Amino acid sequence: MSEIQLKKASVQDVNEAWDLICGRIGWMQERDLHQWDAYPEVYPQTYFEEQAEHGVLYLGKDGAETVGVVALLDRDERWDDDPGYVYVHHLATRPGHPGAGAAMLRAVEEQAAAQGKKGVRLDSAVGDARLSAYYEDLGYPAVETFQEEGYRGMKRVKYLDLPIAFRTAQPEDLEELWEIECECFPENERAERENFARRLDCCPERFLLLTERESGKICGFISGVYAAQPVLEDGMFAAGYQPEERGENLILLGLNVRKAYRRRGFASMLMRRCIAQAGEAGLRRCVLTCHDYLIPYYETFGYASHGLSGSVWGGVDWYDMILEL
Repeated sequence: MSEIQLKKASVQDVNEAWDLICGRIGWMQERDLHQWDAYPEVYPQTYFEEQAEHGVLYLGKDGAETVGVVALLDRDERWDDDPGYVYVHHLATRPGHPGAGAAMLRAVEEQAAAQGKKGVRLDSAVGDARLSAYYEDLGYPAVETFQEEGYRGMKRVKYLDLPIAFRTAQPEDLEELWEIECECFPENERAERENFARRLDCCPERFLLLTERESGKICGFISGVYAAQPVLEDGMFAAGYQPEERGENLILLGLNVRKAYRRRGFASMLMRRCIAQAGEAGLRRCVLTCHDYLIPYYETFGYASHGLSGSVWGGVDWYDMILEL
């Protein structure tokens, strides 16, 4: 697929755009994908004519051929209406043109960057693993879910002002990870430094890092251990703890984001990717403990509170949270 050019659609172009959308809906139905079955009723052709009149409907052109359509908005009430982003809606490509969707998003990103936007926001249907993987691969990690009538969506964002990347840890990351741990937790609640070193030495792959793509600086991380029992024990934070090699439960010991990178959804991105990886690995549960005021936050990921925990790490109360995968 060559580079796609975005062209503002006129009202006269909507017939072609509508035919393309209907063609994609038919293609999906042939493959037993029914997310867009009600699309023509919710978004009839007249809707797209209005979008064209407002100057927000675009055609994706590969030379003279139209291979895609997309609406690009400056505000979106599903989010926070921040005009610093471009909001992608109704992205559809003509069947038989592999790579057209990715090429159109690259064109959207280039246009957004030229306009000085912070990033590009979009959503995908919850439960569509293939589409989720597609957007993840294109650099649009999941932030949070939302419900809109019969549609349950997952918000996704790609930052243009701060390109990010995920990776697993290496033992040489110890100093930077410990620095972040000290920034995020008071001294009495931190894991012991030797515990960090031991876990990084024996199971660095259980540290998921979010980094600045260009500099490699770590923005935040989530870490855990495998365990046979779905219980977080205080000894898991101690210097002498030896992680188990196997276990059907992922016990999460920390979700940390540097202060300088907060309010971007990074913690949510880390948690959602961690949950997805645990499911792909065939684990049964994710388990963590938190303070009482964070219970509603973790419930948004599907965790359920199991009451006051047996953990008294740091001399404070914790609550058990369990997510069945």
